[in-house]
Amino acid sequence: MPIVCDEIIYSVVQKEHMAHNDFFLRYLEFFQEPMPTELRLTCFSGDRPCYEVRYGAREIEARFEYGKQETARYRGSSLKRILGRDRNLQNAFLHEYFSFFSSQAADRLVVWAKCGGRALEKEVRLVPYESRNRYAFPLKGVFLVTDTYPSVNSHRWCRNSEFAFDVGRFSRSLKESVIKGEPVYAACGGVVEEVFDGLEDTGEATDMEEIERRYGEHARIDGNHVLIRHENNEYSLYAHLSRKSILVRAGEAVASGQQIGLVGSSGSSYVPHLHFHVMLDGIEGPGIPIHFPDLKTIMGEPCFLEDTVNLVCNEFLPGEEAPSWETC
Repeated sequence: MPIVCDEIIYSVVQKEHMAHNDFFLRYLEFFQEPMPTELRLTCFSGDRPCYEVRYGAREIEARFEYGKQETARYRGSSLKRILGRDRNLQNAFLHEYFSFFSSQAADRLVVWAKCGGRALEKEVRLVPYESRNRYAFPLKGVFLVTDTYPSVNSHRWCRNSEFAFDVGRFSRSLKESVIKGEPVYAACGGVVEEVFDGLEDTGEATDMEEIERRYGEHARIDGNHVLIRHENNEYSLYAHLSRKSILVRAGEAVASGQQIGLVGSSGSSYVPHLHFHVMLDGIEGPGIPIHFPDLKTIMGEPCFLEDTVNLVCNEFLPGEEAPSWETC
């Protein structure tokens, strides 16, 4: 195929008066083709176009240059996690973010490009993902949740962590992290797929390359971590945990709300926090959006983590009765 990209893109659709579509086109590779001089990205709901973006030659050239610089920093060992493929990109248009309202959710994206005097076309399925599993927020208390999926430059560029988020807690001055040592709970029942423990919290003297040489790239990135396999082939990852705090082992069945470790700052982390995300098919699979039905803002309203910064209250665990918002 002259145009190479993901065949399926998972989207978030929030329905109020209209459908808010939110999805991310990671790359378009024009394989063995000249750089396009025209590019049109059209979203459809059924047979009806509902949104379109057009680019001319100058902007396409700038985006290809950005793609060249961006992919140059991708390690070969990371390509499965970042792109879902074994080889790096050539002649790539990267990182087109879609966020728009339409009467119905978009279900396909049609890419049309003019390359070297001929027209090329590619169709991509848009799938509003809704997990059949029930997830509970993995911490108990009041927290600041950041780097969520609308924060395009934080996690979303990386395929397996596209819908990741980071959870922190800070002093009143916001100058000091106070989350270290908080209990972390399994967000959903399942079986522990993988555990890594043994790293101290990252500091100025930490040699990250040495960590990778000794323990591998996964440990360098996620530090001490737990990976849990759930029903429907979904996997949740809890990263940057404190050394020797992990309470589960590989192969062990865990219940939703069971404590699995403590918040730390190991691996690629420079302030204590919990990194959390859910994937299909394992650690190199595509990231998927989930929501926590019982999660509230500090004002007591439902929170779907659709903002780049969220102040949330979760004062109960699965099976416990939810308190009124005044107690948060």
